[in-house]
Amino acid sequence: MIPPLMQKISVLLAPASQTNSATRTANLDCLGADYATIIMNFASAINTNAVGPTISLKESDDTTASNFVTFNSNLSLSAHSIAAAHQTVFHIDTRARKRYLRLTETTDTTTNDNVTMGATAILSRLSQSPAAASSNLGSTNDSVVVA
Repeated sequence: MIPPLMQKISVLLAPASQTNSATRTANLDCLGADYATIIMNFASAINTNAVGPTISLKESDDTTASNFVTFNSNLSLSAHSIAAAHQTVFHIDTRARKRYLRLTETTDTTTNDNVTMGATAILSRLSQSPAAASSNLGSTNDSVVVA
């Protein structure tokens, strides 16, 4: 099997602009994957006085929101800088983690603190290889090209 095909890619949070005091969350099912990479793409702040969002990555054995707990304080970021467009990347060894990861991004309450971002997850070191290239994706709306 070609190593890049031994991954499953999912859109966690579609690229969108969030107004102040908004929260977006997404759960990632890590069953069958020994490693997860979460890539968050941020656009630069529209306003120079904007306060960046709060980001957290938590884990749980199920998808009940109140059951998610912090497992590493380094994966909780507050007032995350959005002075320039950039990526924030989390690499998680899921072998010792619970089944589900939950990514939460909350904008500050200050007026004009719009944040434009999206998040993608890549599950790798899969216990079973995908049956077809299309199985590498998280939804039927995505596409994969193998060259």
